[in-house]
Amino acid sequence: MTDAPNANLKVSSAVLTQTLNELEDHLQTMERSYTRSEEIARQVTDSMKSAAGTKFIAKIENWQRGYRTVMAEYKDLVDAVGMTSKVMADTAGEAEANMDLWGGDVYDILSK
Repeated sequence: MTDAPNANLKVSSAVLTQTLNELEDHLQTMERSYTRSEEIARQVTDSMKSAAGTKFIAKIENWQRGYRTVMAEYKDLVDAVGMTSKVMADTAGEAEANMDLWGGDVYDILSK
């Protein structure tokens, strides 16, 4: 019976790991786009000395700010998930260790 909750944690952990890996793949694509946007912004700055070029650069810079915000939030998420995972693993280990101490009928032990 003690294996059931642990199995659920492992499944949840696997799903979370898969989700984070997929998110990491997407963020790598965004990183490549960010690098490309810097190149485009340089080219536009060098070649378009007009109001349209200035507006276009402003839109690129706005996207880049959004990108940096997303990356900061992602880092916070990964840090929080890592901490939560460690706490869950530590708690599960402590629970398993404590369960070994509980032999016999729980009600008899609690009534002593």
